[in-house]
Amino acid sequence: MRIFISYNHKQGDWVWKRLVPSLRAGGAKEILIDRERFRFGLAVVGQMDNLQDQADKHLLVLSPDYFKSDYCLHEFKRAIKCDPKFTGSKVLPVLKDDCTLPKQLSGWNPPLWADMRDDNQVNVWKALFEECGATKLGSTAPAWLDARDEILSALHYDKSTNLVIQGDVNWRGLLDHITKDHIQDLVVINFEDPDTTSRQGLLNTIIRAIGENTQLQPKPHDLSDFKHRLIAKKKVKLAFTHFDLASHRSYYDKDLFGTLRFLMEQDILILLVHSKTDFKVLMSKLYPFYTFEIGKIKLSEQP
Repeated sequence: MRIFISYNHKQGDWVWKRLVPSLRAGGAKEILIDRERFRFGLAVVGQMDNLQDQADKHLLVLSPDYFKSDYCLHEFKRAIKCDPKFTGSKVLPVLKDDCTLPKQLSGWNPPLWADMRDDNQVNVWKALFEECGATKLGSTAPAWLDARDEILSALHYDKSTNLVIQGDVNWRGLLDHITKDHIQDLVVINFEDPDTTSRQGLLNTIIRAIGENTQLQPKPHDLSDFKHRLIAKKKVKLAFTHFDLASHRSYYDKDLFGTLRFLMEQDILILLVHSKTDFKVLMSKLYPFYTFEIGKIKLSEQP
């Protein structure tokens, strides 16, 4: 399913920061939108038409600004022409701000539209996503977006945090969105990777991921070498995924986590930890004398 999004750029923040990322994480296969598809040096209207002609569905983000724009009105008329009697579910009107709707959307038999003037309405998001084939978010869209914003706020202020997932939430889509669209220097370390099963394997995996070409010195000098390499980077942001597996790693030890804690306390290492069990609980079971707390964000499966 290819979804063309028609919007006025004054609503661009909402479209790009909330609608598009949650649609993608929900499994929408292809989103057709100007900012990604338009090319410099080519006529705007021709590119608009070519892009819109590829769409299976037309998602119209309606507002007073939308109906004042010649470009938006052009897209609106072409969308309505694809399904003038609204029998094919090809036109998806989304009311973002109060506005007077044109006769095509306000006659005696208009299409139902999604009321996003308050975009915390869970059922409205759910109905819209079902029409777009985006049913794999796992959680509600508002909860998913709130978790995203909390993570971004924590990392922006150099605070480590724990993303605790309960149920079948699409946390991978969340992490992909964060690393692609917001924090490109966030380095992801997957604890399912066999290279991370030993202390030195984990440390060398991190070193390679942050751009170091040579391996660390062997034990017992590996931790000191690791510390000095991270200090040279000044600030390193890591995402640990599947951190629950740490509890099964017999080659990890208190010195490893003591080093990580030291680097975090010095504001050199910032961690985003993905797990199903609270980081604090995992650490208290593994190394009770080396426990250190970080912030916590819970994201649960949609009921």
